[in-house]
Order: sequence, then C-alpha cells, then structure tokens
Amino acid sequence: MHDLLNPKSKTYKDMKTNAKDLSENEVAELLSANPKAMFRPLLTDGNKLVVGFEPEQMEAIL
Repeated sequence: MHDLLNPKSKTYKDMKTNAKDLSENEVAELLSANPKAMFRPLLTDGNKLVVGFEPEQMEAIL
C-alpha cells in the first residue's frame, strides 16, 4: 500500500505526514480520502498492476 503513495505530490506534501509512520490501514484511509496523493495512472490487466507513468510497462499491459 505504501508503494501507491506519491511523496512528491502536492497533496501529500500539504498533509505533512510521514508515510513511514503509518500502518497499511492508515495509508489506505489516507489514499481513500486523498486520491491525489497516489501515483497515477494505475493500469491493470486483471493480473498485473502498473503504478505511475511507466511507458514500457503500460504498453505491455495494453
């Protein structure tokens, strides 16, 4: 779950939260309430998940 959190996003920075101090459930709640703090885009083919803009990985799924 921590891998989805984007520490470079403005939303994350504005929260002034250290993700290392958060449990998996707390990260899930934080992302649920603040989806802009997540790496985007998220792509899946049902088996694999590509997090963030990774052209080669994205192309492999599409």
